[in-house]
Amino acid sequence: MAELLEVKRLFTRFHTEDGVVPAVQNVSFHVGHGESLGIVGESGCGKSVTCLSVMRLIPTPGVINADSVKLDGKELLDLSERKMQDVRGNEMAFIFQEPMTSFNPVFTIGYQLEEAIRLHQKLDKVRAREESISALKAVGIPRPEQVVDEYPHALSGGMRQRAMIAMAISCKPKLIFADEPTTALDVTIQAQILELLNELKKSLNTAIVYISHDLAVIAEMTERVLVMYCGYIVENADIDSLFKNPKHPYTVGLLNSKPDLKREDEKLKPIPGTVPNPLHLPKGCPYHPRCEHAMDICRERLPEVTTVSDDEGTEKPHQVRCWLYPENNTTREDTSK
Repeated sequence: MAELLEVKRLFTRFHTEDGVVPAVQNVSFHVGHGESLGIVGESGCGKSVTCLSVMRLIPTPGVINADSVKLDGKELLDLSERKMQDVRGNEMAFIFQEPMTSFNPVFTIGYQLEEAIRLHQKLDKVRAREESISALKAVGIPRPEQVVDEYPHALSGGMRQRAMIAMAISCKPKLIFADEPTTALDVTIQAQILELLNELKKSLNTAIVYISHDLAVIAEMTERVLVMYCGYIVENADIDSLFKNPKHPYTVGLLNSKPDLKREDEKLKPIPGTVPNPLHLPKGCPYHPRCEHAMDICRERLPEVTTVSDDEGTEKPHQVRCWLYPENNTTREDTSK
């Protein structure tokens, strides 16, 4: 079966007065029907920009270039902006991390849900209202018949996030991007929202891409993970392989810096340094100034994507962009563009 989303050699750059910011660099990945994919990395590594680029939501001065971005076999790069608007919200949707700034404060929740439903499903106002109430009910909002007429500020953070999810699923999209969907919520509400997304994924067979730097969420909710650094995908593996046998030193650093109750007597091991300024990326591998395994070649040349075998012998592909694994290379990728 063909993949739901196929992205090949995606580049996104922002042309600023200070220079060109390479936000997404030579990114290729896929998402299967009904699959849950995680994208992790520190802030500023290109996670959100990658997903917004797929939806063609990058504002000026951003420029998107790619060999191909296909959704269910449809080439999105060939669509006009008018036709792309028909895809957004209908075939794929985006859940933003702060719903208070995503909803228009001067319109009711129902008005904003109905607008998308009427646009994409061509329903009249009465039917659109019924579908809005049904969507609010599906995400567990109490009193949906009353909430539909309330303004965003009248809802709690958890209820606003549920309303945002209701908007995302209102047209039953094939793919949802969830950008830090639980960041602003307390722990109890976080668990409820994640369980809700998992139930909706199963009931609608919707693929979900989780953007997060919370490794606990990624471990619980996804089947496969992309690790991003400085706009590049540096590791791509299924969830079990990544947590049990991480390959890239950056991935190892992320896992080691995660709090673990089983190691309560041990200090956390933060990754030294910070993510470099994208206007002044270091030569070679962008991670080498922070990497304890850096070699001379790391400082001179950018490594290519390498497919490696796991120590446990799994047949699932495990890809890494690192000079530590040149001998196992089976897939070479042209990094010039």
